Amino acid sequence: MKTISDVEDMTPGQLVSWFMIASYAYYRTDGEYQVMEDPTFDHLVKRLIDNYDLTDHQHKKLITKENLQAGTGFDIKFPNMVIGAYRSYIREYYEITS
Repeated sequence: MKTISDVEDMTPGQLVSWFMIASYAYYRTDGEYQVMEDPTFDHLVKRLIDNYDLTDHQHKKLITKENLQAGTGFDIKFPNMVIGAYRSYIREYYEITS
């Protein structure tokens, strides 16, 4: 599970990736396997807002400043790459073999 310390070490591009992955986990799964706790996500959002203009990431265009101000990725259409990254992380973190 990602921590606030992990978020502090993330590059602007990584902030975008983890915003997408965490939003997918929260809004599109049953919630059994989350990638970070709410305070960590809130910290990630704050850092992403602060670094938004410095960010060069292929999925940045999917995240609006309104998403960030509201602290939500509810209305994002998640690309398969994000879904695959979520599944890969969950398998590794929770040691799921199937």
